[in-house]
Amino acid sequence: MDGRESLGVNVTQVSFHIQLCVIIAGQVTQKKLDETKTAKMIREASTNTTTRKQKIKDAFAKIDLNNQPTLTNEFHFFVRGEFEKVQARVLEPPMLQYNERQITVRKGAWKAQEFLRPCVLPENSWTILNLDKCVYDRDLYDFHDKLQFGGKSLKVTIGKALTPFTNLSMQNDLKRLNRYFEDKKKQNIRLVIVIIPNTENAYSTVKRISELYVIGGVLTQCIKSRTLKIMNDATITNILLKINSKLNGINHSIAPSYCPPCLTVPCIIIGADVTHPPPDSTNTPSVAAVAASFDPVAFQYNIELRLQSPREEMIRDLEEIMISQLKFFYMKTRYKPRKLIFYRDGVGEGQLKQVMHYELSAIKRAIARLEKSDERRIAITFLVVQKRHHVRFFPTDQKNSDDRNFNVQAGTIVDTEITHPNQIDFYLVSHASIQGTARPTRYRCICDENEMSEDEIEQLTYYLCHMFARCTRSVSYPAPTYYAHLAAFRAKSLIENVPVNINNLKMEQQAKMTLQISKSSPMFFV
Repeated sequence: MDGRESLGVNVTQVSFHIQLCVIIAGQVTQKKLDETKTAKMIREASTNTTTRKQKIKDAFAKIDLNNQPTLTNEFHFFVRGEFEKVQARVLEPPMLQYNERQITVRKGAWKAQEFLRPCVLPENSWTILNLDKCVYDRDLYDFHDKLQFGGKSLKVTIGKALTPFTNLSMQNDLKRLNRYFEDKKKQNIRLVIVIIPNTENAYSTVKRISELYVIGGVLTQCIKSRTLKIMNDATITNILLKINSKLNGINHSIAPSYCPPCLTVPCIIIGADVTHPPPDSTNTPSVAAVAASFDPVAFQYNIELRLQSPREEMIRDLEEIMISQLKFFYMKTRYKPRKLIFYRDGVGEGQLKQVMHYELSAIKRAIARLEKSDERRIAITFLVVQKRHHVRFFPTDQKNSDDRNFNVQAGTIVDTEITHPNQIDFYLVSHASIQGTARPTRYRCICDENEMSEDEIEQLTYYLCHMFARCTRSVSYPAPTYYAHLAAFRAKSLIENVPVNINNLKMEQQAKMTLQISKSSPMFFV
């Protein structure tokens, strides 16, 4: 260095105790947040519409876009710093049919009545398994009595459970847990309610053993121990909504006088989604999930799950999945569908052509393989469901709101001005927002062989948002799409902490994703 002799430098590594280290705030982490942190993040981030509007205005003023010389002088580009006013309508919600009553939906919610087709749990056909050492037998018997009492108001017949209840610890021996479910299968137990501790792998372990490892499968309903401590009538009702659906019951349907025209003929309604592993995961596959209706009122759904390469958005095995779903529909109803309505979630704006080329073609090939006659081919309506956008709606008059955050009313639809001028394209706020600013869901129709009008598609989509089995509220997107999400979540639980060879997913699918329970209880995933 400049003719001088280089200096020898000895590098010594120094270790510090972790308690002496400080993590610099504001760094980005790619790891998925746990359930508690996610809930806290949502609460902190959610703001009412008034605050949200002001934040948008402040951000625009800070950018100072109209004083950028490149935009204004060279391109003569100006942005008006005001919100765009668009025409909107509020769709009428459907009447819902329960056992002997029709219920009116008000502000996106209603009260559960006697189920349309309630299930029956005879005496000694169900039991409770406790996996949390902090829960005592008196808590289990108290819950048992509340469940029986709550079932009476919904016409669900719940006999006395098989006792004594079993207490196990997941930390001691998983083989005992496996033997427990095998014994319950031999005893013809129809349902095991499992009280799980607040640990990361409790849910996935129970589902993996009961749905994959036990021949024939055992139906389970997991309840967190902290929920057991605050059990009230509303929570009991929500649990019974799930149990009735899992046991092949029907909670409610759209009232006959409100039935959409497409459901007056044999029609299969399908929801599809692909979920991907978190960014920090390198050896975890993506999961494709397809949920398809198999009853005339579009309440019950069957699911198909497939493992596929990480980050792969197109459903690679869709042709075989559709053949399986169409056969299941025929097996359950004894007639062939004449119409097919397909809701595809998770597709970005730049992937629409790819979906049309690959997935729509796969559906048509599946139909052609099953039905040789062109005259009897199933007509397809294919809609893409999009929630990852930045469009928000604010009522011009706060009187036109149903909640304290001043969101637009449930059923608000915008299908002009900011949508495609020629194609069926609309935004729908189908739910009453509980917190923060409601996010509308965008629907793009990329194929309509059924020749449905835009109004008919909008009505069907909104009505399907009232058919979700797990709650008595209209949800933010149609039930089949929601079920595809739940099915994908279940698949991720089944392979949680399980090594998967992504170079041979076909073998891994057969070895680690062959469900034992799905055909006997298709709605096991709700």
